[in-house]
Amino acid sequence: MIPRMPASRASRRARRSLLAGCAAVLALSASAPAADTPAPVVVKDPKDAVASAPDLTRVQIGLASDRRVRFALTLAAPWQPKDLIAASGPPGSLCVRLWTVTKPGTTPPDYLVCATARTDGETMRGTVFKTQPGDQLSKVGPAIVGRTSDRTMTLRFSQTVVGRPKTIDFIAEATKPGCDRVSCVDTTPEAPKTATFKLRGTPRQARHGRNPCIASVLHAPDVTTSPRRGRRRCLRGARASRCRLR
Repeated sequence: MIPRMPASRASRRARRSLLAGCAAVLALSASAPAADTPAPVVVKDPKDAVASAPDLTRVQIGLASDRRVRFALTLAAPWQPKDLIAASGPPGSLCVRLWTVTKPGTTPPDYLVCATARTDGETMRGTVFKTQPGDQLSKVGPAIVGRTSDRTMTLRFSQTVVGRPKTIDFIAEATKPGCDRVSCVDTTPEAPKTATFKLRGTPRQARHGRNPCIASVLHAPDVTTSPRRGRRRCLRGARASRCRLR
């Protein structure tokens, strides 16, 4: 068998240039936002709540850095958890209704994510509920409650706990403590309207075989043959599985 001659200097230089170019492209890709991270959706609403009731003026939904669903609910005026405690009757709450499978307007929400004040009047409790037959609610997971300002509260929860939906139709609501009338609930967007958040975008190129830059490197000749010893030597960066003795 006649051994192949070593690669020429020109081909080696071309290969090094290709590797350097790919490294630069990958570095830029790593620093750019993920292709499948959807843009946040913001809904604004004018001041329109009844007197002394929490008034929602802005709702934002997006994905947090840990890929949890994140809602930010902003009220017209500063508030504290103790403002949601009722002297009698139902407690006040900040909630988000989610339609992940069914369509809004014809059925109850598939999930309800709520934040209520603890008895200490200083902290909040977040819970994710699932609607069961008969409009009954069952707890399916926690929601992490946070504050970004004296007017804004955030709710974060796992996509898995709400079934990893492709889209979420939603409406946020703020309920006045001690009141169970419909007029005591302020919604954003204004009911019966809803807003939509699309979670699933363009799939990320997770495998190197789908990246034309990396694929071109892997398919380029990655071995040379020594005419003296007749065995293949791996180039730096080549996969070890391609290094075989002749």
